[in-house]
Amino acid sequence: MDMQTTEQTALLDRLEAETRTLLEFVRTHYLKAEAATLEVRPAEGAWNMLEKFAHVNIFFDLYLPRIELAIHKSRARQWGSGDRVKTNGRGRRALKRVSPENPKRYKTKKRYNFIGQNIPPSVVKAFIINLEMLLRAIQNARSVDLNKTRIRKAHSWFGKYYLGNLLEYLLLHSQRHVQ
Repeated sequence: MDMQTTEQTALLDRLEAETRTLLEFVRTHYLKAEAATLEVRPAEGAWNMLEKFAHVNIFFDLYLPRIELAIHKSRARQWGSGDRVKTNGRGRRALKRVSPENPKRYKTKKRYNFIGQNIPPSVVKAFIINLEMLLRAIQNARSVDLNKTRIRKAHSWFGKYYLGNLLEYLLLHSQRHVQ
């Protein structure tokens, strides 16, 4: 199979394009927005944009360093890029939950819920930096096999995500909350 047409390459191309689109959208609509605008709740009990950005940033903070380390280790092990994209049950469930097309709302664990907290507008800049780091991780992932490279699930003693699934999870989660 030609290296340019593998499933892994197609996934990374899609993730890179969608990350760039999301970055441009956030820069255009939220970077220079007034704090009062970002604090507006769309409905009673719903999160405002600052709370959403803080929520997603927690996941970036948990997983981006792990992704970077996993890619580094995979390069050291000389796990070149692969052909197919695997998804395990954990990955499928996670991707389904955070998909922007999924209308179901989920209860968020307390450590990831920022409702009612005083969140500074600088959280938007942090989100943009995290998206840029995600973009760099997607680009770096091109040199490794997405199936052999695995990342341990946060706050768990067991369970791992395939690198491709986790990169897609972080992007879909971001898209879901920015919509």
